[in-house]
Amino acid sequence: MKRGVVSFVAVFAVIWCTVSSVTAGEFPTKTIMVIVNVSVGGSNDIQARAFASVAGRILKQPVIVINKPGASGMLGLIQGAEAAPDGYTLTTSSMSEMCLLESEKVNNRKVDVSLNDFVSIGAFTVSPLIIGVPANSPWKTIEDLIRDAKANRGKYTYASGGLYRIAHINSELFAKAVGVKFRHVPYGGGAQAVTSVVEGYEDFAAMTPSSSIPLFKGGKLRALAVHGDMRSKFLPDVPTLKEKGIDASVPQIVGLGVPKKTPTPIVEKLRLVLKQVAEDKAFMSAIESQGDAVHYVTGDEFAKVVERESKKVAQLFKQLIQEKK
Repeated sequence: MKRGVVSFVAVFAVIWCTVSSVTAGEFPTKTIMVIVNVSVGGSNDIQARAFASVAGRILKQPVIVINKPGASGMLGLIQGAEAAPDGYTLTTSSMSEMCLLESEKVNNRKVDVSLNDFVSIGAFTVSPLIIGVPANSPWKTIEDLIRDAKANRGKYTYASGGLYRIAHINSELFAKAVGVKFRHVPYGGGAQAVTSVVEGYEDFAAMTPSSSIPLFKGGKLRALAVHGDMRSKFLPDVPTLKEKGIDASVPQIVGLGVPKKTPTPIVEKLRLVLKQVAEDKAFMSAIESQGDAVHYVTGDEFAKVVERESKKVAQLFKQLIQEKK
């Protein structure tokens, strides 16, 4: 390589590094937007607002939440993916959206966005789903439910907030793990699914903590087990499926992402902020007040979790589609 070319490359590298450093050092200089793909008041919305409050204090710039519900969460993801890759637009993502995207793929439907359109900042909460039954149900334990389901294959129903959503996935994984068959009754949302169980229309459901813990505490529902391997702080006596030897859960983890071309220095700064938020006492209190748990996962690790769980979900969807034929 000629000397002049080498000099040019060296100067360009210095300029690039300087610009990147300045960009990260000065960021942010204006309001940051967090896109949430659910309506105001939903679990993810509450979590995002708790993040925004603490992150704004750390960054010394306003951090605001913009709700973009619609198309089962796809509208918010599309807006986030198409935003300028400058760190000023973050988008919440969870396993629910991952499940929906996988369902579109296995059904050979075109999707306008994917999680590969984002760089993961990391995850900050987890909502362990709880298997709940009506208060007057004869089932006192998860073993009771499994025993009767084996003796009466296809008799019992479970509710969910929609086809291919996180509660549907976890209920089907549970059924296949214990060798039983249930009838799925999808509703228009998680709250409606929970209400259907409270009123005795369906036999059970996998429920989010925020929508169900007050009902468990109030005697309107009975909790049989918690999906995954982490007991609920608010229902400490309720065992996990993992404790029962049943490994059949996709964790409802919520995280943040930015458009994939966002400069690395800005990504790293946002990752540091997310870690600081997850360690903040005010943030912990806000999350735990609705029955969820703070669950910090680095950006790289969250990406690996999503990749692993995507394969599990895709395989399940293929089985479900094959069973319908």
